[in-house]
Amino acid sequence: MTEPLPSEPLKDFLNTIRAGDVRTGPVISVEDQEVLVELEGFSGPGKAMGRIPRGDVTRKAIGHPVEAVSVGQRLTFEVIGVDWRLECVWASASACEDPALRAFLLGLRCGATHQGTVQSVHNFGVFVNLDGEPADQCTGFIRGPELSWRRIDHPEDAVAAGQRVVGEIIDVDTRRGQVQLSLKALHEDPLVPFADQAGLATTGRVTKLIPFGAFVRITDGVEGLVHNAEFRAEPVEHPGQIVSEGDEITVRIVEVDLVRRRLTLSARNLPQPRMRHNS
Repeated sequence: MTEPLPSEPLKDFLNTIRAGDVRTGPVISVEDQEVLVELEGFSGPGKAMGRIPRGDVTRKAIGHPVEAVSVGQRLTFEVIGVDWRLECVWASASACEDPALRAFLLGLRCGATHQGTVQSVHNFGVFVNLDGEPADQCTGFIRGPELSWRRIDHPEDAVAAGQRVVGEIIDVDTRRGQVQLSLKALHEDPLVPFADQAGLATTGRVTKLIPFGAFVRITDGVEGLVHNAEFRAEPVEHPGQIVSEGDEITVRIVEVDLVRRRLTLSARNLPQPRMRHNS
């Protein structure tokens, strides 16, 4: 019988490991960009290795991984994935460094709703203190696009610090200690009722002018674009020749794209008492 190659026991061992598993092992080396650990439980020849990227060593601010771990130290880490080419696992120690936080995060599930209080509002999103999270933590985060179906210029147009919010959990990241929420997921997409309304004429208010057209809001959370070519038969170089922001105009729905959330509108051949027909 052919003797197994030295790598076969290792491959068998790695085949028992899944992303999300928690493993332990001593630190073998600390490099600038990663920390190498030995995976306990492997009894074959050689060692089963884990590689922890610098960003997954700790959630604390550090200049070098050596500030957080040392050779010989026994670490607990979460498996990110198995690398069959390098015959090792990629892992995250930061996902396991706070047991209370990890227990809280693992108790959540995507699709469930959760409440919290807005801690701070920034141009890139909103941080939320979630109910039940460990003290001195802020695990909730809402990206700008997940705040509202309406087009908003800044997250502060949707929420304010200290406000209570309820959102749907769309992602739980144990590595970053973060829970992503969506407020708009709890409300129907207001564009859906217009899905089969191509050809419908309605009124809307001009909300924004851009060089090649104008955005028109036909109901709360639903805006469409009237391209310059769709104002009138004659050429229009800029929408400002025809309309101004705040004008109420009549438009016809040309196309509704629910996947890309795009609404195409036209104002051609429709009576427009407020539109300026001369430049």
